[in-house]
Amino acid sequence: MTPILEALGLSAGYDESRVLHGVNLIVHPGEVLGLMGRNGMGKTTLIRALVGLLPVREGTVLIDGADAAALPSFQRSRRGIAVVPENRGIFASLSVRENLRLAARPGRGGSGWTETRVLDLFPRLGQRIGNRGNQLSGGEQQMLAIGRALMTNPRLLILDEATEGLAPLMRDEIWRTIGVVRAAGVAAIVVDRTVDAILSVADRVMVLVKGVVVLDGAPAALRADPALMSRYLGVTGCAADAVR
Repeated sequence: MTPILEALGLSAGYDESRVLHGVNLIVHPGEVLGLMGRNGMGKTTLIRALVGLLPVREGTVLIDGADAAALPSFQRSRRGIAVVPENRGIFASLSVRENLRLAARPGRGGSGWTETRVLDLFPRLGQRIGNRGNQLSGGEQQMLAIGRALMTNPRLLILDEATEGLAPLMRDEIWRTIGVVRAAGVAAIVVDRTVDAILSVADRVMVLVKGVVVLDGAPAALRADPALMSRYLGVTGCAADAVR
């Protein structure tokens, strides 16, 4: 099965600073990859390089097996990759409906994510359909950012800091949503500090330390090794809420 997205020997950074050092990453259709690591270890930099928002210094990015390193971000998006950025990136002056419709792209075979389907997934957005983006709570903005990404009918959804700063009930709602998206066959890369939640939803986890991949494997391998959890993530086990 050809991977949707693959990075081979990827190095990238900012100005004179190199953040990523020879990163290899692979995501297959329908797979959920949990991207983990302490703050400042290169997770967001990796996402930016994968989607074309940061130039690659060495290595390459493949989409469906084809070299995509030279493609701008909008062309990578057209190949089925959608991003929910850490800052959510919604249009504050547009309504919920306008934010959703602005991103709408037909699903393959006439099916997929429509405005109705997104509002069924997030009933709260239906209740706020006429509200502007800046009138929503943080959790509602995150729902809108995810809904807008789904409106592009992606094959791969990338969520950077999926539940950062959200209240516990809202975090639960976002994790439920990730489960629904996964069940619908959409692959995902999920970055979050809630270790136990990522280990529960991911098919595979990858841990970055100072821009280097130190672990890439099944969640059970990390869950079963408290020493690795402590060393790489700063937690003593899954009972800990988040990476500190």
